[in-house]
Amino acid sequence: MPIKEQPTPPRSGLSNNIFLALAALLVFIDFVLPILSRPRIPGVPYSLFIHQVQQGEVKEVEIGQNQIRFQLKTDDEQAGTVFSTTPIFDLGLPKLLEDKSVDFAATPPPKNAWFTSLLGWVIPPLIFVAIWQFFIRRSAGGA
Repeated sequence: MPIKEQPTPPRSGLSNNIFLALAALLVFIDFVLPILSRPRIPGVPYSLFIHQVQQGEVKEVEIGQNQIRFQLKTDDEQAGTVFSTTPIFDLGLPKLLEDKSVDFAATPPPKNAWFTSLLGWVIPPLIFVAIWQFFIRRSAGGA
């Protein structure tokens, strides 16, 4: 009685795994590497930032939606060091910065990378198709 050879696994499973690994690598490159490569900025409380502005120790300020970055006037210990704080809805801040002759500007909102935008349009339909194929294969196997 001859022994049947084991069937070879379908090639589509291997290509799906390669595609998923490649997609995971691209997501890692787009999201994680920029976070790891950006410089660490020490954070300080907002009250300390206001105190330093009032004392005339702040050289320049960049005000963003999620972060205020500021640089102190030249000091031997902390020359060129940039600090950050969490913004608080303070309508008097621009007036205070003007009164203390601090250079300030608003940072433009960050631009989305083309890859991130592409992922937002491509990944959800791919997930839908993968789920649909899963249910099609399950229903075909049961019959």
